[in-house]
Amino acid sequence: MLLFLGAVSAAGTSFRVRDVGEDIFDRGAEVVKWGDERLKAAAEGTPLPGQPELYADITSIKIGFIITFVQDVLMIAVAAMLIGRTRFRGFIDAFRMGSYSFDDLWRPALAAAVLYPAVVGYGVLMKRLGLDLLVPESTVPLVVTRDGVALAMTGVLASIAAPLAEEVLFRGVIFGGLMRWGFWPAAAISSFLFAGAHIDLGSLIPFFIIGMVLAALYWWRGVLWDNIAFHVLFNTTSFLLLVATR
Repeated sequence: MLLFLGAVSAAGTSFRVRDVGEDIFDRGAEVVKWGDERLKAAAEGTPLPGQPELYADITSIKIGFIITFVQDVLMIAVAAMLIGRTRFRGFIDAFRMGSYSFDDLWRPALAAAVLYPAVVGYGVLMKRLGLDLLVPESTVPLVVTRDGVALAMTGVLASIAAPLAEEVLFRGVIFGGLMRWGFWPAAAISSFLFAGAHIDLGSLIPFFIIGMVLAALYWWRGVLWDNIAFHVLFNTTSFLLLVATR
């Protein structure tokens, strides 16, 4: 976050990654409020207030995406150093990623087909119960749909970079490294760290459960491609739904 704020400040952009309010009515109310403040300032002879910033700054969002991509690459590099496999071949062999059969895709596909609707249902239930704090929030602002480059960057991060980096670190390194304590402690710790990394209180419970399922997938066959495939399918579904709102 500090790196992001520093980059945004150096680029001379504003730290705004979301629009004001949820719809045009919220933004209209902000404009009316600004108009009232200008009339009051004009009547009192005080300096007029500046125009309100209603829309997110796309440049700031792109900077954030670039930083996130760099972090994902560094995450994979750190993982390689932690397992002592700095050479590509050794890294691939450590997680049994040398080959993958499409016949095995049914496992992660089935898990994604069950868990994605479950997460959506969990969010709907929390909303109806009035527990807004526990409603999962997307880490990607809807405003990226206004810019083609930002939308493409979202797709690369969500469907390629994040699945690779997060599965290598949380399942391959952390879960795999803690397996000496047994499956349940290793799965619980790695899943908690995985859920917490998304920095969203609403996602903590459902993503912890997803982390446990992913740990089970990796423990079952020891092939990290199963986890990556699940992650790709899950994130790509969210990305396609985001594109559909464009």
